[in-house]
Amino acid sequence: MNTSEFTCPVNATICKGRSCLVPRDTFNDILSLVMSTTLTIMLAMVMFSMGCTVEARKLWMHIRRPWGIFIGFLCQFGIMPFTAFALSLIFNVLPVQAIVIIIMGCCPGGSSSNVFCYWLDGDMDL
Repeated sequence: MNTSEFTCPVNATICKGRSCLVPRDTFNDILSLVMSTTLTIMLAMVMFSMGCTVEARKLWMHIRRPWGIFIGFLCQFGIMPFTAFALSLIFNVLPVQAIVIIIMGCCPGGSSSNVFCYWLDGDMDL
């Protein structure tokens, strides 16, 4: 094959024979920035709109009788980490993996649990 037949791309900055230096394509960087910004704004709007459904009277009732708060605290920081620990023992995972499973067992459900609670007419004030 003759080297005279080879042509560099139009956007190449340096061409020497068959070696061409083409600048980095920034399309994926721009798309990633746009998507992460859009998703962050949408998530903030969803969380804000669900927060607007909280009623001060019902919230005050939960503070005066905090059984629901105590049960949620016990489940989040007692039952879930214990279940994660038990599962790591049952499946005989590596110690590093067991630590990760237990940490994930201690983490709150995040926005998806709030959305499911809202859809199922759960107590958003609690």
